Amino acid sequence: MDKWKLLIVLVLLSMIPLILLIIEKIQNERNLKKLRIRVNVNGIRGKSTITRMIFAILREAGCQVVGKTTGTAARMFFWDSEAEEELVRRPRGVSISEQIRVIRKAVKRGADALVCECMAVRPDYQIAYQHHIIKADVLAIVNVLEDHLDEMGPTLEQLAWAFADTIPYKGVAVVPNCEFTPYFRKIAQERGSRLEVVDPEIISQEYLDLFPYKVFDNNCAMALGVARALGVDDETSLRGMLKAAPDPGALQVIPLRREGLNTWFVNAFAANEPASTLEIWEYLHEENIPMEMPVVVMNCRPDRVDRSYQFARDCLPHMGPIQLVVIGQMTAPIRRAYHRGKLANVQVYRELQGKSVKEIMDVLVPMLDGHVLVGVGNIHGIGEEFIEALYALDEQGMPGVFAAASDPPAEVIRAQLKRLEDWDGGLKE
Repeated sequence: MDKWKLLIVLVLLSMIPLILLIIEKIQNERNLKKLRIRVNVNGIRGKSTITRMIFAILREAGCQVVGKTTGTAARMFFWDSEAEEELVRRPRGVSISEQIRVIRKAVKRGADALVCECMAVRPDYQIAYQHHIIKADVLAIVNVLEDHLDEMGPTLEQLAWAFADTIPYKGVAVVPNCEFTPYFRKIAQERGSRLEVVDPEIISQEYLDLFPYKVFDNNCAMALGVARALGVDDETSLRGMLKAAPDPGALQVIPLRREGLNTWFVNAFAANEPASTLEIWEYLHEENIPMEMPVVVMNCRPDRVDRSYQFARDCLPHMGPIQLVVIGQMTAPIRRAYHRGKLANVQVYRELQGKSVKEIMDVLVPMLDGHVLVGVGNIHGIGEEFIEALYALDEQGMPGVFAAASDPPAEVIRAQLKRLEDWDGGLKE
């Protein structure tokens, strides 16, 4: 009899986790019903910035909206406060339960709209995130670029398939005008969803210049597409986007000035893949930043060796004459490319794998005066500590937070609205 009692106890104990999961699922379903707008921002690059833009548009439209990013620094932000809440993650790192807590917190605060950057990378986790956790009515696939190929690839087509698996049923998918648009359209039609197709050319340079930090046209186009899907008028969207606070990973071009030092620091760490980094590189030349023999600091991560190979093959060789300083861990892909003559454009090479920030600065500072410093690769690992050390070089110290634009020139808004008049949202095939 005692054995049977023990068996019953063990069975009951084993059922506790399942019961808790069922309760959590029921509670999450109840919370989702209280959010009339749910947006999932998926893709490779620019998700955090676009999430913030959509949040700002909905706030401008009068929604009680909560936003959440997972990029350089995971944060929540709220319609009724300028303060942001940094999410402190548990030792095991990112988990889907984090999103359940975000939904619960948004509902408890009284939100009626939620805009979230997709926190999952693996295709099966992305499917679970979209179709079982957030159940977003509107999905934004911001781009399909070569990144996370070890988990989602190994080809661009497989990335596109993974993103398409997150298209909602009987909802809206907002996608870029790219080679995979016909495939996205096919999946959307099979699921009874509408497709909005955006094109960066609808955004004028005059409008982009209104932002107090660097913004790319495809970011604005994607946010506008989502806003249209939600029924927000273009003028409200254009004014709302300009009030979006920059993400900590937003591109920054910061002067470093003190006696014996006159340079600029371009923080492009958050781009963290070749295509976006080269886009920034082109922008720096277009903006007449003094790019003669710049110092490029490449930060390598031990868990992103594939990305280091991509930079060695698809990015660094295309930058023209540079001085290259390699920091972080697992720098072998860059070192091998240099010694094998694959980086013929690198005029000066410094290998600082595993070195402390102090040791890095001792080598780097004598190279800087009169030469722009561009940080690429990844901000994580030693990157954040390195940036703080760079800011300490300036006599003013850490730069202030960018102020959001306000009261934009009416003529620029009118001109941008005129450009949007003929945009059909990709509904005409």
